[in-house]
Amino acid sequence: MRQRIILLIFLLTGIYNLNSQNINLGDSTVVSLITCEPGDALYAKFGHTAIRIHDTKGTDIVFNYGIFDFRTEHFYWKFMRGHTDYLLGVYPTENFLQEYEERGSTVWEQELDLTQSEKKKLIELLTINYLPQNRMYRYNFVYDNCATRPYEMISKSLSGVLVGDNQVEEDSYRNMITDYLSDVPWADVGVNLLFGVDADRNVGMQSSVFLPERLKDVMQRSKIMSLNNGLQERKIVKSVKMLVKGKPVTETVSTTSWIFHPFTVSLIWLIIGIILMIFKTNMDDIANKIFDTILYLITGLAGLLIFFFMFFSEHPITGNNLNILWLNPMNIMLALMLWKRSPRKFFFFYNVIYLLLIVLYVAITLFISHATLTSIIPLLVLVFVRVIWREERLLHILFIPTDKGL
Repeated sequence: MRQRIILLIFLLTGIYNLNSQNINLGDSTVVSLITCEPGDALYAKFGHTAIRIHDTKGTDIVFNYGIFDFRTEHFYWKFMRGHTDYLLGVYPTENFLQEYEERGSTVWEQELDLTQSEKKKLIELLTINYLPQNRMYRYNFVYDNCATRPYEMISKSLSGVLVGDNQVEEDSYRNMITDYLSDVPWADVGVNLLFGVDADRNVGMQSSVFLPERLKDVMQRSKIMSLNNGLQERKIVKSVKMLVKGKPVTETVSTTSWIFHPFTVSLIWLIIGIILMIFKTNMDDIANKIFDTILYLITGLAGLLIFFFMFFSEHPITGNNLNILWLNPMNIMLALMLWKRSPRKFFFFYNVIYLLLIVLYVAITLFISHATLTSIIPLLVLVFVRVIWREERLLHILFIPTDKGL
């Protein structure tokens, strides 16, 4: 409820500021990029970015592209499909900083070294972008978000070209994103399972600015190159200062107890599965049926989610997902077929194909940039071992040697 109230205040305050304080550009007008470091909550893990405009005449506002409302009809369904709409909000810097001060996040300000004409162009672009018909945009985590929008607005306002140095190393979307999730292992596993092979290609400087801290680093290293009266260049960042001092940065430690860690959970499942194979050799035993029913359901439901994100979601980097080779949606059907004898022959041949897909998955992941997640290796091994065990027993049941052959 508090977040909804804050959202309403921010939007109303923003309308007031822009309508009643026509931003008068003067010599004292300062334009800066605000970067908020990540917070503890999952939604705050990647930090935030805004543009600040202030002067000595009393104007001090931020343009924030990160406003959204949970009350939107079917919000979570739209989010899954990649149909989430965000808003540009404009409100006093004091209100903006207060939220991050309460959160305990450090906030940095990079004053931009812009000419008067560049400041004027940027303010015009932001003002046009804030018009009621323009302020809402279709959010995209990688290509169009609270960090890429400010970068785009600033770039368009320059009289030259923004050029970065060659010291910014290329990295993949997967590595850049999961670096922020090391202390939330379940989220890390979920994100990695939903990412496809496109998440593993290395991207350059401009493609990395979707992360606020990356944008801050890129701006710090960048220069404006122009051809006015010959080739001229100047650093875009004039100065840097801390606006809010957050909690002391400590070494990232997982907040999940080791007993509930994904690796521990999947390892326990592997141990239980092997124990059942040793002491309950009859695959039709009730314990084996229940165990494999749960196993097929878990892998099938995970595969169904992957299938949805691959074909029905507009989220980037979730297509061409290799995990669907072993997290197969058809496993849901197999979970039900375990309790019937008639489809055993179909079950046998399905598992033959399933085993080949698992082997293919492991073989491919050995030759591309990302390896199989360590946390889920026990689960992958469990699926492989249990399927082979069932195949061996089905082989004896279905193909009985006789003097006329099998």
